[in-house]
Formats: sequence, C-alpha cells, structure tokens
Amino acid sequence: MVRLGMLIVLLGCSAAHAASLSAQLDRATAALGEPLSLTVEARSLDLDALDLTPLDAHFEIFARTRSRGADSETLVLTLYPRMAGALPVPPLQLDTRRTPVLPLTVTDGSDAIPRVSAHWTLEPAETEPNQGRPGAPLRVSQPARLSLSICDDGSLQWQRPALPPQTGRVVRVLGEDEGEGVRAGETCNLHRFHWALLATREGAATLDIPMLDASRFGQRLRFPGPSLNFQAAALPAWLPEHVPPVAPVVRADPLPARWPLQRPLSWRFEVTGGYSADSLKALLDLQLRESVALGVYPPLIEAVPPDDLNSPLSRYAVTLFLRPRENGTVTLPALNLSWYDPTLGRLASRALSGHSIEVFDPRWRLVGQVAGGLAGVVLLVVLAWQVRRTARWRLARRRGLRAIRQARDVSELAQAVRRFSLAGRPAASSLGEWQRRMAQETGACDVAGAVCLLERQRFGQAAPTLAVLQQALLQELAKARPLPRTALRRMAAGK
Repeated sequence: MVRLGMLIVLLGCSAAHAASLSAQLDRATAALGEPLSLTVEARSLDLDALDLTPLDAHFEIFARTRSRGADSETLVLTLYPRMAGALPVPPLQLDTRRTPVLPLTVTDGSDAIPRVSAHWTLEPAETEPNQGRPGAPLRVSQPARLSLSICDDGSLQWQRPALPPQTGRVVRVLGEDEGEGVRAGETCNLHRFHWALLATREGAATLDIPMLDASRFGQRLRFPGPSLNFQAAALPAWLPEHVPPVAPVVRADPLPARWPLQRPLSWRFEVTGGYSADSLKALLDLQLRESVALGVYPPLIEAVPPDDLNSPLSRYAVTLFLRPRENGTVTLPALNLSWYDPTLGRLASRALSGHSIEVFDPRWRLVGQVAGGLAGVVLLVVLAWQVRRTARWRLARRRGLRAIRQARDVSELAQAVRRFSLAGRPAASSLGEWQRRMAQETGACDVAGAVCLLERQRFGQAAPTLAVLQQALLQELAKARPLPRTALRRMAAGK
C-alpha cells in the first residue's frame, strides 16, 4: 500500500515538471509606433485559456499567430505600445502558472522611427463673422469641424482613422490636407483629417479613437491616438426641433419677369447652414400654401457639396415648382428660414422675399405670332411678285434694245420698235400706236422725236443714217421704266 502511494506521488511530480509556460519578447527596447513580438510557449497546457487582458492597458494586440509542436504549443502576439517610457510586459496567467515580467523600454522616436504627435481641434461652425462669442461652447445641433492634426517628419503615409460610432453625436467624413506645422519650436510636416460633428444631446462627451495607422518604406506602424473631451450646451426647451443655432446663408437664382399661364415654374435657391434635409422640408411645408392664383408642388431638396470641402455646414439646393393660374401680376410666396441666435438668446429668421412676375395667356401670344407670321408670308409674296415683275420688264427691255441694236435697215428697225414693250404686249400696228402705248406704260419716256425721224426716213423725207436713228432710240428706251400699279389705275380711272 505504501509503495502504491509513493508511485502516485512520483507520477504527479513528473506531470508537474512536464507542464510549463514561458514568454519572451523579441527585444527589450522599441520605438513608439513599431511592432513587438511576444512569444508565449506552453507545454501540457491549453493556450485557449490564456488570459491576455493584462496586455490591453499598455499594448494593442494587433495580430495572433498560433502553432503546435509534438509536445508544445506556441502563440506569437504582435503588439503595439500605447505610450512611451518604461513599459514592462505584465505576467500572463494560465491555470496555476504565470509568465515572468518582461522589461521593455519604449522611446518616443528613434533613428528608424520618427517622433509623432497628434491632437484634436473642435471648431463650432458659423456662417457669419462675430455671430458667436469668442470661446463660445458647442451647442446641440450646431455643426462643428473636428480635425485631427498629426505632426511627423514627412516620411510617413497616414490612413484616415475610423471613428467609432457613439450615441449622442453624428459624425460625417470631410476632406484632408497637408502642410507645414510647428512642434515644440521645430518645423514638422502637418497632416490633418477633418470630420463634421453634430452633437445630438447636451452634456460632456469623450471621443476616443483606435491606434493611428501609418506606413514607412513598406513597414506598418501604429501610433496611439489622442482623446478629446468636449461639452455640448443645451438649447432652450421651447426651441423647435428643426431650428439650428446657425444663421443660414441663402442664394436664389434670378426669376423671369414674365411667365405663361398654367406652365410650371421652377424657383431654385441654395441654403447653407445647419439644416438637415428633413428640417428644411418641415420649414418649407409650414409656409408653402396653394392659392387661387398660384399652385404649389412639393419642393425638391438636393444635397450639394459646399464651396469649402472641409466645411461642416450643410448645403442644399431647393427647387420649388409653382404653377400660375391667373393672368396679371402674381407674387411668389415669401419664405422665412428660422434659426436660433445664441448670442441674443432668441429666435431669428432669414427672409427670402417673394418676387412678382407678369403672367400672360400663351394663347393670345400664339394668335399674335400666327398673325405676324401671316403678315410676313403676305409681305414675302408681295415682295416676290415685285421682284418677278421687275425682272420681267427688265428682261423685256433688254430683248427690245438688242433687237433695235441688231436691225440692219430702216424697215427692220421700225419693226423692232413696234415690238418693244415692257409689259410683253404684241407688236403695235403702227409707230403712232406704239408711241401712245409707251406713253401709257412709262409715262415720262419721250420717244416722239425719234419716232418722227424714223417715219420721215421711211418715206424718204429725212436723211439721218441708220446708226443715228438706232442711237436716238436706244438712248431714250434705255431709261424706260414701267409706271407703278397705282398710277396705271389712276390713268385708267381718268379715262
């Protein structure tokens, strides 16, 4: 019996000596931002039960790698320090065994890792200078710009940190910029990330962010992020929910002076301030009412980016659709955009005055356009007829002059003269008849002398040459022009 007990004790001692737990750091000195490797090795123990919570206070556990051997199990932890200074790795406990305290010194920068500093700034937004008092606290529903400024030597590439969600605030991502800053009297590279922050409840609040992620020549670095404590002041209890403590800026597009009846009119304006789309719609719905003279449709509210991409203020393009229902002067509705003035502690408003437009019936305008078009067609027809008439008598005169010029004797010349007509009439029976016809057609064309010479030449009573007769006739007939229609009608009426 004694031998059996001694055997059990020896077996227990052997098992106790077989189980072991050890931990080892890859180095005893590190710079803030660079990773550390903590290797934990266990024999005859289950590493799933290892308590890692003691590491959370001073280290971020970024990655875990686990491997198994024939009689042991190894866990490799990638750690990033959360602060600089003497930062020993605390003991880790598994079952009844504990790892030793591992000494570690974390420096703020080194030859390979630059020194990094980061801080928050919170700036309540204002649309007008001197709106708020200097150093005025942030108020509920007041947009503010939240900026994280990181100073380094310019060799690091930063990634925007993700802000954890939290009740009591709404955060919206803005832009980022880079420039030159000053740290402890020395110039540094300044990288800034911006967010729009809107507190939705009053009281004190704390903003904590995870480690800041950066890279340097392919090496991943993580630096501790700063915390921000801020206070949001409450708004008066009587203030409507959709009224922000920021003065709006309104810019409206010009409207036409005249507009047709029953045709929808779009009135567009932009509002920059602290409104949300729902609050802006609620304000407009309270003021837009249909009337006998004007029909009103639901407004279209669209978010547009502000001129300054890092501004936390909201900017919306509002389009009102209106339909005039009566002729005459119609005044569009005046709009008041309410806001709370924290300086004076009272409700204020920004007015968008209504414009007056002249409404006309497009049917009468169409009648005028049709009448004008018909008058234009008639004028065009008359002009075309006049051009055609002018072209015809000019062509007839040219043919007649050519026939007179080509006559080879007095007989052919007399025949060409009797055929000359600006109206295209047949040849006259005699030169006297042709002379009377020319007097009726042209009025002032004096061909009596030339006709007298031609008749005397035909009967041998004069001796002018053919060329002289032709020249006399051509000189007078080249000036022949038909009388206007009105003159012809008066001559016919006189007869």
